[in-house]
Amino acid sequence: MPTRTKDATTAVLLEVLLHQRAELVETARRVVRCGARAEDVVQDVALKVCQNGVTADIADAAGFLRRMVRNAAIDAVRQSGRECRRSAPSEAGDAVPAPCDCPLRRLEARQSLRLAIRALDQAPARTREAFLAHRIEGVPQKDIAARAGVSPTLVNFMIRDATALCRAAAV
Repeated sequence: MPTRTKDATTAVLLEVLLHQRAELVETARRVVRCGARAEDVVQDVALKVCQNGVTADIADAAGFLRRMVRNAAIDAVRQSGRECRRSAPSEAGDAVPAPCDCPLRRLEARQSLRLAIRALDQAPARTREAFLAHRIEGVPQKDIAARAGVSPTLVNFMIRDATALCRAAAV
């Protein structure tokens, strides 16, 4: 096959696109499952061909366009999925459970938290600091041990003891 220029290849692709438009729309529709979106996909492919052109030699223009349409349709489905995940309709907010469905449970949880805080206040300062650093700030136990100048095993025991104090107080 003789080498074509960019403009000649673009012209051939557009001619094939016009003649096989219905087949290309059907190819896109099978992926996006919507006739209107399939039309948009084919139009986007036509715009890409017109704007960017094609520099490579293409032996099978129809096959090339089918692949372009299929890829563009897959991209459209992915983009739609990302958009749906980013913004849900306002009616969907009604189905989201409240953080606490019962005011009594919320009150009980707050009281348990207050009791756990009081229990931590009764713990030795080093134990309390190790517990808060690990559980609240997410500091690794080995870093806490290095800061406090104790072994990681001792830090583990301090966190275990503070956890037990909190659990006992919250009951």
